[in-house]
Amino acid sequence: MHKQTSFDRRDFLKGAGVVGALGAAAALGVGCSQPSQNAQATPGEDAAAQAPRTPAETVKAAMAEPTDGKYVTKAIGHEGYVYVETTLRDGAIADCKVLNHDETIGIGSLACTMFPSKIVESQSVSVDAVTGATTTCMAIATAVKEGLANAGADVSSFEKSVPAPSGGTAQTAEVDAVIMGAGTAGLVAAVRLLEQKKTVLLFEKQDIPGGSMSMTYSGVAAAESQLQKNYSLGRFDDTPSINLEAMMELLKTMVNPELDRFDGAMPYDRALYETSGKLVDWMNGIGIGFYTMGANAAYGATPYLAPGCYEGGCGYAMEFLVDRIGALGGQIVYSTKVTDFLTDESGAIRGLKAEGKDGSTWEVTAKATLLAAGGFAANKDMIAEHYPDYAQFTFNCCPASTGDGIVLGQKAGAAIECMGRDLGSYLSTTAQAGSRMEVAFLHQTTPGIMVNSTGKQFENIISGNHAAMSRGLLNPDNGGKFFYITDESGAVSTMNNLTWGFDTYKSLFDRGDMVHYASLEEAAEALGLPDLAATVETHNQHALAGEEDEFKRKDLPYLDLHDGVWVCPVEPTPYLTTGGLAIDTSCHVLKEDGSPIAGLYAAGDVCGSVEEKDGKHYGMGFDAAMNFGYIMAETVASEL
Repeated sequence: MHKQTSFDRRDFLKGAGVVGALGAAAALGVGCSQPSQNAQATPGEDAAAQAPRTPAETVKAAMAEPTDGKYVTKAIGHEGYVYVETTLRDGAIADCKVLNHDETIGIGSLACTMFPSKIVESQSVSVDAVTGATTTCMAIATAVKEGLANAGADVSSFEKSVPAPSGGTAQTAEVDAVIMGAGTAGLVAAVRLLEQKKTVLLFEKQDIPGGSMSMTYSGVAAAESQLQKNYSLGRFDDTPSINLEAMMELLKTMVNPELDRFDGAMPYDRALYETSGKLVDWMNGIGIGFYTMGANAAYGATPYLAPGCYEGGCGYAMEFLVDRIGALGGQIVYSTKVTDFLTDESGAIRGLKAEGKDGSTWEVTAKATLLAAGGFAANKDMIAEHYPDYAQFTFNCCPASTGDGIVLGQKAGAAIECMGRDLGSYLSTTAQAGSRMEVAFLHQTTPGIMVNSTGKQFENIISGNHAAMSRGLLNPDNGGKFFYITDESGAVSTMNNLTWGFDTYKSLFDRGDMVHYASLEEAAEALGLPDLAATVETHNQHALAGEEDEFKRKDLPYLDLHDGVWVCPVEPTPYLTTGGLAIDTSCHVLKEDGSPIAGLYAAGDVCGSVEEKDGKHYGMGFDAAMNFGYIMAETVASEL
């Protein structure tokens, strides 16, 4: 039979020491944790992955008098188990803290600090989640409820509704620059302006900063930075990843002539890469760490935000920028949504209005108003309007990406462009574990194949991965269901992939996404994949012969099935929108006639893809947000 596993299968799973230590602490302390909330499949159970059990299914009935003490429990968050210590004293939650977690740095990590204190303050697990990190908050609340139940407390008495924040007042401010959105572009722009002695105020509608920044892979596409030259030592200085003109020549080969408005000049890409070296060296100079995955001909010397690819580098950099904003005298106003612009008699933008969740209102006059509010991947109505082919699909994106900045920009007369083009998708898990976890690099960390609802391969998942994922998603012949197939060695490399420098995907096993079957035939029967056996046989024949497969994929991994097969249900998920406000290469927001809207600037996903503006396909959204955030600040500083 198949079996879901926890992190002790065959003793090769990282983290057993941590689990054991926490278990011992719970056993020796005054509280005692119940068994894991991930149900283990047993003979006779359905072969589908089992959902985590609810506290009501695992906890004991309330005692007449609950027992004071500390109770260590765990629940599945977005990336894996979140371990929580709940202290009960005199019938109340005296303390709550997260002891250990693998949540996303800059998103879930912030919730692990913020949400426990909200529970203690409100004495309720039903207090509003930290916006932007709901899944992590749900895990903390689940673990706390189990701890309370283990103490013999009446859990329902700690589930009372909590009134919405109130008491906000009317606020006014006057600054040099006001920024809508504290994501990648907004944070970079704010720091650069503050360094040039400008007064800056940012508004962020979520409870936490960062926008999409902490969700990205942390690589920085750059050219001619001193940091890259230090990595390369002259060996790859002529490669596109280091040499500006070599990069531009490479990019020209990617332009679609039907979409090229500039006769191959690519002004937006040139602005990006002419800035990129300065951006990287500036970030490195102010103290943001970088890491290289090695200098080589393929990647040149790509700088990754430390500690590396999908290791939280973007989250750490984001937190550094936020701290620097405060240290330089700037302010971020959280949980506050921008609702309108202020204009003067000429129609120029002179600031903005905003409303907080606590009822506060803001009216801010500013010499420059900067839009860095992200795209609209989380706005189903706007997706249906501008990307109807994708309207039925779930986007794995920042929940704040609702297009507010685009709507306000259009209201002020801004043009929009690049709408309706093909969107890329990366792999995510299905939602059966409670949330969709991004596994965009699974094809690199985990040698295997991806099949559709009948068990057939359908694309080359290595070459042009994001485009291939979207084509597979849009093709109805694939049946809307997808599975990633690997073997025992693939499972091992998934736990801790040193080649790619990260071990994020180890949580696939704790979450119950990666499922083991005793044989390929058992997996095919359980999942309804009639073509799976033939697909794997053909794949292995190509692999043994050293041949390309029918999709031109090379260097095929042989799947050794002597110890069964591992299967992970997956979904290609679109993750951003590439259309947005029209801007020039200096970040002025443009009207339909191409003239700038006075006082209004924009950068990041609110503008859509700068590459698509040049006639290319989207590729470097994070890099564009950073570089054009930098450009936007330089433009504003020079014009104030």
